[in-house]
Amino acid sequence: RQWAALFQWLPGEIPRLRPRVFQVGPSSAATTAIRDFMTRHGLRTVKSYHQDLYLMQWIDRALDEGKPALFYVDQYDAYTDFLYPFLSRIPWCSEGCKTQSDNVTEKIGRYLHIVGKLAEHYPYSKFVFNTRRDFPRWLASQMYNCWPWLEKKTMWAQYLEQYEFCCGATTGPLGNGVCWADPALRIFKGPEHQPHEEWAHQVCCKSLPTFRYIWKAMHQGVKRMFIGEPERVLFFPIEGSSKPLSDFLGVRHRPDAWRKAHAG
Repeated sequence: RQWAALFQWLPGEIPRLRPRVFQVGPSSAATTAIRDFMTRHGLRTVKSYHQDLYLMQWIDRALDEGKPALFYVDQYDAYTDFLYPFLSRIPWCSEGCKTQSDNVTEKIGRYLHIVGKLAEHYPYSKFVFNTRRDFPRWLASQMYNCWPWLEKKTMWAQYLEQYEFCCGATTGPLGNGVCWADPALRIFKGPEHQPHEEWAHQVCCKSLPTFRYIWKAMHQGVKRMFIGEPERVLFFPIEGSSKPLSDFLGVRHRPDAWRKAHAG
């Protein structure tokens, strides 16, 4: 019956005999392991790209043309690591920081809009929101590191001490100027119109609260979206057993199918 609940089709389509599953949580939270888990259970699974283009490019094209979201990538059962909108360690940068003034709130809004369209167009689909109990480790995996002598993942407490020294509430509107003059500071050149101190403060100090906001906004936004259909979404902490994921998909639980990789 659980598998049957996943079968869906649009009016006029030949009924599908496979589920439709979307992984919609953040990157650096076992997205590769989730893809492999789906694949090991026989689902045709895609991660991030289709034919050398981001999945989101195909989805945007379909929506812009008034077509169902998956019109150009309809051959898969499970879609992973394709929705997280922050492709740079600096949240208001585009991928590779080619542009440096992206609107974070708009990115979150666009993300939630796409989740909503997928839920609307594929009403029997299910959503896996991968998350982490170890939130600081996720933060460490996301943020640009201005202080390369501190390994964020293993030296988080020391990293926060450095952050407080350079960015704490008592340091002023542009942080501690001593930090931005430090030759060991690692930061690439900012916009031509923006002074170095202002750019350094933005990158080194504002990223931390911004990624905290991103995490909260994604979790709360998806939770609100499915408040009337809680059975369609699984908030799945990656540190624990994969049994909740097996149960959610209605497959036989196989502990060996869950192998975390690059969990950051």
